[in-house]
Amino acid sequence: MKFRSLKAIVLISLFSPFISAAGAPSCDQLQNIAKEETINGQSKIPTSPFVVAAKNRVYFHTAPDSSCKQLDKFVIAGDYLYAYKIHEGFTYVNYFTAKGNEVKGWVNSSELKNFNPATTTSLKNNLNISDFIVMSNNDWFGLGDSFSNSPSLSKNHELSSEFIGDFPNDIGGLDKFYSHTYKDYSVISSNVNYDKRLWSIDDDYIISNITLTTPKYHTIRNIRVGDKKEDVLNKYNGIKPTESKSKITYDLGEMSLTFNLIKDVISSIEMSSIPEQ
Repeated sequence: MKFRSLKAIVLISLFSPFISAAGAPSCDQLQNIAKEETINGQSKIPTSPFVVAAKNRVYFHTAPDSSCKQLDKFVIAGDYLYAYKIHEGFTYVNYFTAKGNEVKGWVNSSELKNFNPATTTSLKNNLNISDFIVMSNNDWFGLGDSFSNSPSLSKNHELSSEFIGDFPNDIGGLDKFYSHTYKDYSVISSNVNYDKRLWSIDDDYIISNITLTTPKYHTIRNIRVGDKKEDVLNKYNGIKPTESKSKITYDLGEMSLTFNLIKDVISSIEMSSIPEQ
C-alpha cells in the first residue's frame, strides 16, 4: 500500500503541470477578458498614438500575455505603428503593411518607443503612418492623435467649431464628427472606429481629417501649400498615386493623402481617415 501510494503521488506530480495547463484560460479567453477590461476603463490610452519598434523583432500576440506570441507576425526595428491601449505590460497596436493591410495585436510595451518626426533623419520608401503627420518646426500632429490632448492644437487658437453629426455604425453605436477651424488649417475630430481601438464610444476623440490651407505646415516629406505638382511627384517618387488634373492622392488602407491643385500648384493638402459612408 505504501508503494502504491508513493507511485500515485509521483504520477500526480508528473501530470499536474498538464492538469493546470488544461485549466488555464486560452488566448481567446484572455483576449476577451482584456477587451472587457480595456473597454471598462481598466487600461490606459497612450499619450501619443505614434510609436516605433525598438527591437530587431517585435512579435505580435493574440492577447496581452507572453504565452500568446505569434511567431509568424512581427515588425522590425524602425517600423511605425499606431498604439491604441496599454494593458498589463502590453500595448494594442495597428501596423500598416506596404500594401496598406492592417495588422492589429498586442506587443510588449518595453519593445516600443515614442515616435518624434522632428528628430527623424530618414524617410521610408513606402507610404506609412508618418506620411499622415503635419509639421511646422518642432510643432506637429497627425491623423489618429487625440484631439483633446494634442499639444499642437491646444496652443493654436481655435477660430470656430461645429458639430457635424452622428451616424449609426455597424456595431449598433454612433460615429460622431466635429469640425474645428484654425488660422492655418482645419481638422475634423471623431470617435470613428472606436471599437477597433478597444475603446468605448466616448473614450476619446481623434483627429480624423486635416486640411492645410497655408504654407506654415508641411508633410513629413516637406511638401506644403504653394509647392508645384512636380515637387510632389519627386518627393513621393516610387509611391504610386491616383492622379487627375485637380489632385494627386496617395492611399494607405482607409487613409488618404490628397494634394489639391490649381494650375499644377498645391492649393490645399488634405489627410483623412474617415471611411466613406
